Amino acid sequence: TSNLFPEGFTFSATGIGGLGPQLEEIFRRAFESRLYPKSIIRKLKTRHVKGVLLYGPPGCGKTLIAKRLSAMLGCENLTIVNGPELFDKYIGQTEANIRKLFHAAETEQRTHGEDSALHIIVFDEFDSMVKRRGTTRDSTGVNDSAVNQLLVKMDGPEELNNILLIAMTNRKDLIDEAVLRPGRFEVHIEVTIPDEAGRLEIFQIKTKDMAENGLLGSDVDLTDLAARTKNYTGAEIE
Repeated sequence: TSNLFPEGFTFSATGIGGLGPQLEEIFRRAFESRLYPKSIIRKLKTRHVKGVLLYGPPGCGKTLIAKRLSAMLGCENLTIVNGPELFDKYIGQTEANIRKLFHAAETEQRTHGEDSALHIIVFDEFDSMVKRRGTTRDSTGVNDSAVNQLLVKMDGPEELNNILLIAMTNRKDLIDEAVLRPGRFEVHIEVTIPDEAGRLEIFQIKTKDMAENGLLGSDVDLTDLAARTKNYTGAEIE
């Protein structure tokens, strides 16, 4: 990532604290190729990473990461969907809901080809929609059908180089293994509870406006607060 950002750049400048290492890894493994000139991508026949899985305890910043990374990539086509909302009681409708998510990217790529803009789809509670096939008690088989439909869209005959899927889960162990294979959600990033340095970053970000406007008491010691909030998630610190 050293060539992607100005010297001295830190991710805390984007409003994300305590997650620098995870963000650097995401950019290195999943996003760097998308910043190359289109002529280079064409010559090298580069295939971008399609899927990134963010996993870890709730409240550690997975949703914030997804939103800020979308902004940093200049993505104007951002869709955020909650996994359970895709399921429908009517036969075939769940699969149709999944296909609909990909429609805009597919249409634009057919129309504009390599000049198509980036489309990002963020899945929250991802484990709820891609549970291991054959493990649910649902007699309709809708879960297995949802997994199959997602795999079809990711592996389809159209190579969608203009789409990136970011999935978030607290339970990686529940996800169907086929979904996590190379070419699908192949980049797995664990988002953990911040360490002391990370907590200090979060406190600094959250009190920045107060400090700049003279509203932060002179007796407030952020370093001490960071030391005293061991095992706090980012959400709890906020």
